[in-house]
Amino acid sequence: MRRERFTGESPGGLVPITLHRKRVGASGKVEIDPVSAFSFVPDPLPPQIDWRAIKADLFDDLTAASAALAHVNGLSTIVPNTRILIQSLWLREAKFSSEIENIHTTALDMVLAGSGEQRTESNAGREAWNAMKAVQVALESDLPFSGRLIREMHRELLSGVRGEDQRPGEYRDIPVYIGPKNKPEEARFVPPPPGELPGQVVECMTRLEQFVNAQWSDIPALACVAIMHYQFETIHPFRDGNGRIGRALILHQLAKRELLDLPVTSVSGYFQSHRQEYVDRMFAVSADGDWIGWIRFFAQAVAAEAAITRSLAERVVLLRQRYAEALREQRAPTRLLDLLDHVLTWPVVTAKSVSTMLGVTDPTARKDISLMERVGLLRPTDEVSYGKVWYAPEVLAIIETSGSE
Repeated sequence: MRRERFTGESPGGLVPITLHRKRVGASGKVEIDPVSAFSFVPDPLPPQIDWRAIKADLFDDLTAASAALAHVNGLSTIVPNTRILIQSLWLREAKFSSEIENIHTTALDMVLAGSGEQRTESNAGREAWNAMKAVQVALESDLPFSGRLIREMHRELLSGVRGEDQRPGEYRDIPVYIGPKNKPEEARFVPPPPGELPGQVVECMTRLEQFVNAQWSDIPALACVAIMHYQFETIHPFRDGNGRIGRALILHQLAKRELLDLPVTSVSGYFQSHRQEYVDRMFAVSADGDWIGWIRFFAQAVAAEAAITRSLAERVVLLRQRYAEALREQRAPTRLLDLLDHVLTWPVVTAKSVSTMLGVTDPTARKDISLMERVGLLRPTDEVSYGKVWYAPEVLAIIETSGSE
């Protein structure tokens, strides 16, 4: 991390730190070389800037984002079962948040992993599913924004997947850097050192918690969410999984600050489509104090994703109407409307899951699934007769909708 890149406007300080590089020595054993570097320790929030001028400069962007969120807040009147929308959009958030970290999977593999029906050797589906579970932990917990909540989210994120050896649910105890693997001398960014002393991870997280839970009448609520996310990513409190937890906290804060009635608009789709700008904007805050550029980018992300949320909600409503009508034309039993809502909420089923959900026998469950196949809602994933899994392609397409669409 180049010391000269940080200007006098930087909202933090650089402190010396020792990183480590592994190499294979002459004996064939792995040896560790120390590498001297500097880490960035952010100042406590809120930023010491002219918020009156900031609000004037960002008025159009913040107003557009607020208006877009207001459109989302009317969704409860048009979506007959809000759980349908919540589940699909939490899955979407997890998928694109994971993609930012180069964890690539399909919506089908993700929900198969969540159903215990994973059919591939790849662990990516389970990793993305865990990201959705972390979102769920955040939004269904009674805990406020706190270290305890964040560590619970992190524990869920790394359960049973790559990274479960990286102290799930515990703040990191080693220095880390962002850059090429095993090349600390090429680090793009080095977050604060581990520990509990001033300027170290634990104290930085305590100060972030204090900021989030305080009242700031002069700072727009959306700006509070934006600077919370920047600060969390800058502290980088865990060995692994920081990005996915930090983006889940955005959705948590949009809901807790009552900017969203339903916790359905996240920004990971937009961040994934503008990945380099996302990274560069946060670095520009650290290096140059460019809060305006970061908050503007964040507000634009919220406005764009809120518009997509509204569009996806309308697609869900039309899907339900179309398939409900198709079932009526087939003179289907009324229980299949319950199955329709179940599939729109969770787009993979088995005969066993349908039997349990509807309280019917296995042959009846298979007949019900067959009818859902006939009307086009479900497709089988393979040709195996027993143990077969069916999925809803149009629901998966909603989860796959990117932030650029």
